Amino acid sequence: MSSRRFLPLLLIVACLSGPALAQINPFRGSRGTPLNADDIAALTNATDLLLERPQLAAGDIETWSNPQSGARGTVTAGDPVQRKGTACRIVRYQTTVTGRNTSRSTTLTWCNTKDGWKIG
Repeated sequence: MSSRRFLPLLLIVACLSGPALAQINPFRGSRGTPLNADDIAALTNATDLLLERPQLAAGDIETWSNPQSGARGTVTAGDPVQRKGTACRIVRYQTTVTGRNTSRSTTLTWCNTKDGWKIG
């Protein structure tokens, strides 16, 4: 779990970007209200809990929220996939930030490396 130290900045942008853009250039297309550090901590914790869940199955969900900011969302496990011989998992994020009428979604692929889960 400690291998995700770079995750906060990437997830701020990725959760507010379109799915394809997040994989290519996570800094492009991010015009939404940014998540704050506490939002990212909650989102990161939910991702950790989901990916470390024993017998993780597609469709499993972890929710997160930050009562102070009103931001909230879900982290949903997708199908397992292989990338360059490494076991990976598709993960879908749905995020709602206070003051916005719609939620944003993004999809990332996480791979289970010898150093822990990393975006693949």
